[in-house]
Amino acid sequence: MQELKILEELRAIPTLTGFENRGKKEIARVLSPYFDDCREAGVAGLLFTKNCGEKDAKKILIDVHMDEIGWIVTDIEENGMLTVSPLGGMDPRTFTASRYTVHGTKDLTAVSLKKPFRLQSGAEAKKLPQAKDIVLFTGLKKEELRSFGVKVGTPVSMERRTGRMGDGQIFGAYMDDKSCAAAALAALEELRGKELSYDVCLLLSSQEESFGAGFATGVFDGAPDEILVVDVDLGFTPETEASKTVKMGEGPSVALSVQTDRRMTKELLRVAKERQIPVQAAMNVKSTGTNASGAPFLMGGIPTAVIGLPLKYMHTPVEMFYEEDLRNTGKLIAAYIEEHCGRKGESQR
Repeated sequence: MQELKILEELRAIPTLTGFENRGKKEIARVLSPYFDDCREAGVAGLLFTKNCGEKDAKKILIDVHMDEIGWIVTDIEENGMLTVSPLGGMDPRTFTASRYTVHGTKDLTAVSLKKPFRLQSGAEAKKLPQAKDIVLFTGLKKEELRSFGVKVGTPVSMERRTGRMGDGQIFGAYMDDKSCAAAALAALEELRGKELSYDVCLLLSSQEESFGAGFATGVFDGAPDEILVVDVDLGFTPETEASKTVKMGEGPSVALSVQTDRRMTKELLRVAKERQIPVQAAMNVKSTGTNASGAPFLMGGIPTAVIGLPLKYMHTPVEMFYEEDLRNTGKLIAAYIEEHCGRKGESQR
């Protein structure tokens, strides 16, 4: 599947939240061949457009955030130890015994350090690791780190290793949300040769993991008529509540929420049923937890729906999804666009 190869290329490019500009040129290089136009959009975002060929055509925008969680260096001790602070919502259970990459002028491998478990007792041993207690070690002294461009404000990312499990599961850091960019490309492949009356735009938005500025500003540059926010959704694991998660391997989710457009949501579910694309309705009553939260306040309110790719172990180095779920996410995006944005009148409902 070509989309998985592209996913690996995207995941190899560091775009930590607030530091997306460092990887934008590389992101553009990877994705531009699949579109007619690529330009900067909003705060540190990229807007890709596939033109339908009609003058003053309407636009449907697929939003996928490209920013990632990680650390930022807050101090460097003389012995080379790095104190850090989280960028985005990192899972504190993964703070320790992990490998990281410090992004100076040269990438440096680092490991996380904390007081040894054997030297802890009582309440201290049971306490969840705190970010303020974590330091990173590269094996280099302060002056050596400086020679590699490491300073206060340098971003640090998790290790980007990829693994495969049985039954078509893939895991690694930063599947959130670059796996959904791969799903969008799968949708474009499904739409190849189809006549559309809408331009199809892909917004790679910034800062979703922090302030949401990339979506709010990027949408103004794109000025779409409709938005499909595509993000990962919390996948079910044995210790979670089924009502707060979606099933793995049973297709993408469609959010049912006061924040999403009812017509678009209904159409997504109808199209999935008619085309026999497995789909799950997900109750996100007050909030979808995605960029869609900002859509009702933009440009007078833009109709928006949310499609979710089921993902286990979110915000850890082993985020995991099913290949088939990614493929069906692409099929659902494509099916909706084909039916709603088709050039022939009978294709538009």
